[in-house]
Amino acid sequence: MSAIADGIDFIVAFVSGKNSNIKDAGMTNQSAYRSASGLLLLAFSFMWLCVWQQVSQKDFSAMTTVAAVVQCFGFIVMNMKVHAKKSVAGLSSRSMQMFVIYLGIRLCSTTLKRGYIPVDRSGHYFYQFMDFCTMALAAHLVYCCHKTYRHSYQEEHDTLPLTPMVVTGAILALFIHGNLNRSFFFDTVWFTSLNLETVALLPQLWMMQSIGGHVSAISAQFVASNAVSKVLVGTFWMWAHSEVSRSNAIGDPTNIGGKMICTAYIIQLLLSGDFLFYYVKSFFEDADDVEIPEAPGGIDNTDM
Repeated sequence: MSAIADGIDFIVAFVSGKNSNIKDAGMTNQSAYRSASGLLLLAFSFMWLCVWQQVSQKDFSAMTTVAAVVQCFGFIVMNMKVHAKKSVAGLSSRSMQMFVIYLGIRLCSTTLKRGYIPVDRSGHYFYQFMDFCTMALAAHLVYCCHKTYRHSYQEEHDTLPLTPMVVTGAILALFIHGNLNRSFFFDTVWFTSLNLETVALLPQLWMMQSIGGHVSAISAQFVASNAVSKVLVGTFWMWAHSEVSRSNAIGDPTNIGGKMICTAYIIQLLLSGDFLFYYVKSFFEDADDVEIPEAPGGIDNTDM
């Protein structure tokens, strides 16, 4: 019961903005973090059950809404970690910027068109709301990196350029996209967001390998939440990718758009696979930190 009480105190202090009380109460240990994140997980699970029962029509496409909920949970946990430790050490601002960009682009499509959203009622408003919350949380982390906790931001290791990825993703979407939105522009917009989503975690993984040493388990939880989200939405598109071809009025026997979606989510899982291995290992070993092999020429930074 004391762990639950510590978790509640941690969440209350975080929500109220009294970050100093978190440290004064001695709640910077891993147990308090796990309790708080566990309580949040229960809260998000209850929220989804309410949506599933009262809003959703229990269609299989609701898996994409679940994926958006899981991803939002991961970003809340990351924000808690940053404000509790008053540090963004180990966090890639460029990766957070990629999340803001791809979610902003995606919302331009999903709020105006219905081609790539869940077909049940959870896709009318709740799905977009979760994506908007995630985008806002990612933008807040960018602000923390460059303003609030700039002193702890390891900019020298966050060096993966974004422009080539953004430009390449947009150009690729011009030539390879589906037709679920029945609009060249909005179909291209959604596939641009898909391409950028595929590489959104690359700057974070690049930074982790550059630093080497230890990465906070809360950061690992953030990456794991995103990976679970990709598994859920990837599973849906593996089942529904053929619909992308059927929507094309002129016919597309190769279904290149549907195959592109499946390939994108497979790549996302492969990119985070190495990190997830160490996360699972640390979980079974009950370790406070996740060990990332130090990259050649990297430095050891244990305060993350």
